[in-house]
Amino acid sequence: MSTYGMKDAANIIIVKRGTKTPILKADYANTTSAEWKSDRVYAKKKGANAIAWDSARTGTLTIDTELFDLKLLALVAGDELHQGASEIFKNEKYKLTSDHLISLKYKPLDGSVSVFKLKDDGITHDQTIPQLMDGEAGSVPSMVTDVSVSAKDTSAEITWSATKGAVSYVVYRDGVQIGQPVTNSFSDSDLTPQKQYKYTVAAINTNGTSAKSAEVIITTAAKGTETAGEAVKATEEAIKQAEANAKVVSANGVNFKINENGNIQLSDACPAGAQYVVYYAAQVDGVSEFTVNAVKFADNFEIYADCTIRDQQKGQDHFAQIHYTNAKPEGSFTIGQDATKAASLSLKFDLMPDEDNVMATYKFIEEDVADVAV
Repeated sequence: MSTYGMKDAANIIIVKRGTKTPILKADYANTTSAEWKSDRVYAKKKGANAIAWDSARTGTLTIDTELFDLKLLALVAGDELHQGASEIFKNEKYKLTSDHLISLKYKPLDGSVSVFKLKDDGITHDQTIPQLMDGEAGSVPSMVTDVSVSAKDTSAEITWSATKGAVSYVVYRDGVQIGQPVTNSFSDSDLTPQKQYKYTVAAINTNGTSAKSAEVIITTAAKGTETAGEAVKATEEAIKQAEANAKVVSANGVNFKINENGNIQLSDACPAGAQYVVYYAAQVDGVSEFTVNAVKFADNFEIYADCTIRDQQKGQDHFAQIHYTNAKPEGSFTIGQDATKAASLSLKFDLMPDEDNVMATYKFIEEDVADVAV
């Protein structure tokens, strides 16, 4: 009688359970292994094992590979592979030329751009380049000015001068955001009578948020006061401090703005010949993605795995196929990345019984593997 050796993990086909519809074919596994386990309990007689009872068998299929289809990762994560446009975070390095213009590969999404001058090593950030704040196109709005607050006992009215380039405003009470109006006024309520409050306002557009305005400090009126008191504005000292905080154009005029086409225009004070890096987010076409969700896991599948067995006496290879009837990817999976070698992927499937308590069927076909379509 011949003896056989099993070899070659190939043509792993994952099928939607209960159908013959293939979800994925993986013919690139390095190794696969199936482990079958059953706990055993013994009854003893005169100190020796006399009778053994086995618990229900459990199984685990492990697939190790350095190559993988993205669909396989999505399947294990419990998601589908989605293809199309998606947001990608980019970083691009440039050596600044005399026109001080940086042409990005993609148009940046609003509010996503950061620019840094690099040190001579071309890696380390040397200087943060602020975005110009003057309200012009491609810049952040200027600082909000002329904030005025009048208060009753439990409410206050805040007004300010409209700011060039702003599309909305943020109102802060004691440093906490309390509203985002699109006009240059806001009503605050539910205040405590005879209590001090501090108000500031910032302007917003698609490029970012301005520095906060000078702080205005008011004290609400006594309980029952229905007439607003005299309007209060920031002190000269508070205004000077706010202007100093908002001075994003440094003494040497270093700054950038974003042109209408999405390119970055650095000011003339930024030295040509130096290296800069731009970080930004962009909508990019041709992206394949899947999501690892904390509470979403893979479905159950059937798996067909082809292999060959070798007749050790005759030296002939024969076709074999294993059918795992109810396989569910484990919630844990490992992706290893190494700069010195290819990435590795290790997947484990829990092998469970089907409705007939069958977990796997091994089929060996007694004909030359060369004659079998694999």
